[in-house]
Formats: sequence, structure tokens, C-alpha cells
Amino acid sequence: MSLEKYAENSWLRREPTSRQEIADQLGIVARSMNDAAVEGISDDLRFYTAFNAVLALANTALRASGYRTTNQQGHHTRAIETLEYTIQADAKLIRKLLAFSKKRNVASYDSAGSISNQELKDILATAEELRHTVESWLKTDHPELS
Repeated sequence: MSLEKYAENSWLRREPTSRQEIADQLGIVARSMNDAAVEGISDDLRFYTAFNAVLALANTALRASGYRTTNQQGHHTRAIETLEYTIQADAKLIRKLLAFSKKRNVASYDSAGSISNQELKDILATAEELRHTVESWLKTDHPELS
């Protein structure tokens, strides 16, 4: 698979980006990470917010690569999967992020209090590592956008 194959399947569409759009996406990441660090709110909400940072990072890499997800069902999953083709994320990281997505859905729609403190710590650490990876990738592979 490739980003172009995703586009052929109508999961992505080609669309140019700008330095401002990338800065705005990274602003969403910063806001989400700051909000997720607030200890006075539930672990569920902190997890949800950290996951939003993960999605924004996946979208940042995708936009820097000249693509955007379509608004079809599963577009969050597709955004995460494309990390393999943008920042060359390994399968282990992608599986972990997809598991976070499922956990986020349970916490959002099915069961309050379903996020453990360890799960929260794990997503916070993973989101921060992904943030560093995406920002480094931008500087190396797309310096005109960073």
C-alpha cells in the first residue's frame, strides 16, 4: 500500500498544504498536550485529549505529504495507518495507536472510568514521542513547512 493507493481507494485526496496550516496543526497538538496534562480532570478526558494530539500529529504528517483524509467512516484509522508512509512508523507503533483509538471509543461512548492510570501514562508518553518524531521529520523532510 502507499499514500497514492489510499487516494485511489478514495480514502485520501491530494491537496497542497502551507506553512501556516502545518503551524496550525502543531498548535492543535500543543493545546491538546497541555490540556491532557491537567490533573484536575478525569483520566478518561485526559486520554481522549491526548488521543486528539495523536490524531493531529498523524494529520500533520499527512498534510505535509500533500494529502488529506476524506470524511468517510474510518478516517481516524486511515490517518493513523498513513504514519507508515509519512514518518515511516513501524507496525508496532501503529498497532499501539489503533489500540488507543479503540480504548478512546470505549471511554467516549460505552463506559465512564474505563481508562486506567497506566493507560493514561502510556498514551501521554507515546503522544510526546510521536510529537518529537513528527517535528523532527518535518525539519528533515519538509523544512519549507517547519
